Amino acid sequence: MKGCILVAEDDRNLRRILRAMLTREGYEVSEVADGAAAVAFLASHTVDALVTDIRMPRMDGLELFRHCRERHHALPVILVTAYGRIEDAVEAMRAGAFDYILKPFDEAELLRVVSNAVASSRVFEQEGASAPAEEWFGMVGKSPAWIETRKVIEKAAASPFSVLITGETGTGKELVARAVHRISARRDGPFLKINGAAIPPTLWEAEIFGYEKGAFTGAVQSKPGRFELANGGTFFLDEVGEVPHDAQAKLLRVLEDREFERVGGVKTFSSDVRLICASNRDLKREVSQSRFREDLYYRINGIPIHLPPLRERMEDLVPLSEFFLDRNCRELGKERKRIAPGVLEALEGYHWPGNIRELENAIARAVALSEGEEISQADLCFGLADPDVQHIPVTPEEERFHDSVREHKRAVLRRAIAKAGGNKTRAAEILGLSPTYLFRLIRVLGIRLIGGS
Repeated sequence: MKGCILVAEDDRNLRRILRAMLTREGYEVSEVADGAAAVAFLASHTVDALVTDIRMPRMDGLELFRHCRERHHALPVILVTAYGRIEDAVEAMRAGAFDYILKPFDEAELLRVVSNAVASSRVFEQEGASAPAEEWFGMVGKSPAWIETRKVIEKAAASPFSVLITGETGTGKELVARAVHRISARRDGPFLKINGAAIPPTLWEAEIFGYEKGAFTGAVQSKPGRFELANGGTFFLDEVGEVPHDAQAKLLRVLEDREFERVGGVKTFSSDVRLICASNRDLKREVSQSRFREDLYYRINGIPIHLPPLRERMEDLVPLSEFFLDRNCRELGKERKRIAPGVLEALEGYHWPGNIRELENAIARAVALSEGEEISQADLCFGLADPDVQHIPVTPEEERFHDSVREHKRAVLRRAIAKAGGNKTRAAEILGLSPTYLFRLIRVLGIRLIGGS
């Protein structure tokens, strides 16, 4: 099975055609008759892509797309539209839709777009942005490593230069790209993204720069590319190291001259787009081995932002874990659980090869599998990338050490709260902490207080 596709289409015959085409290609297909039914289906099922008509009763495709942006932000949404509503589809792409297909559609075009969408979805599952949606533009952290990184992000956002985000898989590169966009002068413009690893090399230029009718098999209509759609905003190119070498020269030209042509076209388009790139590869090594153009590397590396791995910001392990715990309990409809004392301290010695993404998945599994109110070390370690961590021994001496550290933390917090007359917000100021972080520590350490605010 190539992937799971949900088709939302009110025309029964067209639903059957879409189902037949996709099933024949090896996809598992589910179908619904309108947007409201699609919302209900997505509430209890996971799919790799959504193909939806724009015009439907009860809830149309654009409203369904907006729902997916809020509730299923990683789900690629492909819009099926008649020629007269191309502008709606283009605006939806500028707002984050994956792609659109014109009626009557060509089978090769449909399969190409769906294949790219499923590939994009799979890449997100493996390497997707990971960090909680709270605190600062979707990211949590109080560690020195994160604070320094945040300062660089703020400086990058205030500049007009291209940005290159580097770091290991699972460190949250897409969240950083979105933060740069949201606090930049381009915040009111579109934010478009694409993952270079999810696009076949032969179609890379068509996806990025667009194409004219007849440019290749399946190009039944002219179509704008990502640079055209992102005009006036930000274009996030993830895994830039995957860009085919032949296409790198054309990308360099856009950055230098702000001009490009669609595939198969002769008209020159101008582009007012800020490019943010990301890579978990060592691009300098790629340059030295002639797999990446040196001139393009220096052009995209206007302001470098390196994201530290989780093992270098272990002070953030507890707040990140608490957030993921809250969210997963809420999403699974379970009572608020707590992590057993000493578990997170024991895991501070784990190297977390999958970084925040691995922590997020570990917490989600633990919430789903654990019984009772506490999450044990066995629950939390189940399925981690390094199986040896499941057998981390905690000696009595280590347990006593962790107990003494927790008791010291409790004493410090109690003194600060007493000094603030029971006002926890004021106590946070005394300790140099955010109120949110202080409240979280009180809950994690099991401090019982009477009164206060």
